[in-house]
Amino acid sequence: MMPILKVRRSGNSLVLPLTSRLARSLDLREGDAVKAELEKLPSIMELAGKLKGRMTADEFTRQSNEGEDLG
Repeated sequence: MMPILKVRRSGNSLVLPLTSRLARSLDLREGDAVKAELEKLPSIMELAGKLKGRMTADEFTRQSNEGEDLG
């Protein structure tokens, strides 16, 4: 399972902080070079816009809580 990371600001940069658990599992140390594949996840509002008129809010909540494919 790929971890979900939240972009944060650090000075003038945006960073992806890694959990200590993930860093340990990859045996990462400060200064290590890594290769990553990134994909922006849609926000709840973007998902709701795509589903508008296709299902009720209750159906959306039930399916999202059950992990069903909402696409």
